[in-house]
Amino acid sequence: IGRAGVGLDNIDIEAASKKGIIVMNAPTGNTLAATELTMGIMLAAARKIPLANESLKAGNWDRKRFMGIELYNKTLGIVGLGRIGTNVAIRAKSFGMRVIAYDPYIKKSKADSVGVSLYESLEHLLNESDVISFHTPLTPETRNMITKKELELAKHGVILVNCARGGIVNENDLYEALKSGKVFAAGVDVFEQEPPQAAKLLELENVFATPHIGANTMEGQEAVAVIIAEQVHNALHGKPYQNAVNIPFMKSALTEKMRLYFDLAEKLGKLAAQMAPGRAEEIKIVMVGKNFEEDLCERKFDVPFSYQPLTIAALKGFLAVTHKETVSFINAPYLAKDRNISVEESKTDQLDKYNDLIAFIVRTDKGENTFAGTVFADNVGRVMLYNRFRLDMVPEGTFLHFRIFDRPGIIGRIGTILGDNSINIAGLELSRHKTGEEAGFVSVDSPIPESILESIRAIDGMIEAKVIVL
Repeated sequence: IGRAGVGLDNIDIEAASKKGIIVMNAPTGNTLAATELTMGIMLAAARKIPLANESLKAGNWDRKRFMGIELYNKTLGIVGLGRIGTNVAIRAKSFGMRVIAYDPYIKKSKADSVGVSLYESLEHLLNESDVISFHTPLTPETRNMITKKELELAKHGVILVNCARGGIVNENDLYEALKSGKVFAAGVDVFEQEPPQAAKLLELENVFATPHIGANTMEGQEAVAVIIAEQVHNALHGKPYQNAVNIPFMKSALTEKMRLYFDLAEKLGKLAAQMAPGRAEEIKIVMVGKNFEEDLCERKFDVPFSYQPLTIAALKGFLAVTHKETVSFINAPYLAKDRNISVEESKTDQLDKYNDLIAFIVRTDKGENTFAGTVFADNVGRVMLYNRFRLDMVPEGTFLHFRIFDRPGIIGRIGTILGDNSINIAGLELSRHKTGEEAGFVSVDSPIPESILESIRAIDGMIEAKVIVL
């Protein structure tokens, strides 16, 4: 099944995967279309072009009303330096703009290659930008990334452009900032609800909006058609193909035991993505024991990467946490390559006294973290190791992860805060280390709001606390 575009809402990917049907899309074909719309909306907002056009056609000649600002010598802050963000940066520089970016998943070398200064914090970018353009996926991490709090950090008279996904910028808070003049103008192609129902933003004169037309160019539509035709042709003729969003091999071909390890590998990747701070630079998958001496299965489809299924599963788990596009077992290696993440896999007889184990080791610009797990005789995958802490944790559900100094009473206070807020504790896994630290994972039956998490972080002796969803 080939989708000439990005969105896959009209395809039952799970059903197709179960039938061994490859589902493909063409996420790169619309890059230039989205890039140029971003620049167009940016210019429209800066110079009030749509308002001037509407006024003139209404018979008015009111030049003073449409005083705009120049982009030249202004600072453009790009949030998300992927394909579209990079192309916007290149074009903005040709306008004489200084370009800075915030993207915790992109290496500095990539930003340097296009003359962009990569900032380590969103707050720093907000402080310095005259224009801010968003090019990120909508994930739990990026939903409401920009609220009243962040808008207050921005320069007075900033221009905001969002041609990425609705929900990244809180529309109510943006509305108030536009009315007050804090935000000079906003260019919006995407909305929290589409089509927008009685959106207050559309009432404002300094909002320049389009109905999600980022991909709507004749050239863009032709490009995605050619890309998808080539991909389907290659798949049908046994040649390497890209952008399949489901499995490159049949999971059912694995033994029952290896299917459990496969699922565990994906969970380890997902766990690592939520716990390892910084930009990933290198991922190592280590398979320990005789169970992994031979290749796990014969792949059913051609894939240009020679990674073992457990490696691909781990990569998918890791990248699916933050990546914009649908991450699958087939496109995960491509996405890792695009992010300049080197991937290694190895086999060994023994690691840390375990005979059968898979380890996920990720090195970021902040350091190295190790996560390892195994499947015991009860056929349940478990996380056994997190850096220097030994565990025995079933990676399923929502967890409060914390690190504390080894002092009396801290764990009791955590339990009290959760209990007082009607959050039921399903289990606790605690590990002590000789350095005087303890690490814990509290399994809970309901989500933990940010306000409660802040209360836990405020406990004396708390090193860190975060919510992990597996």
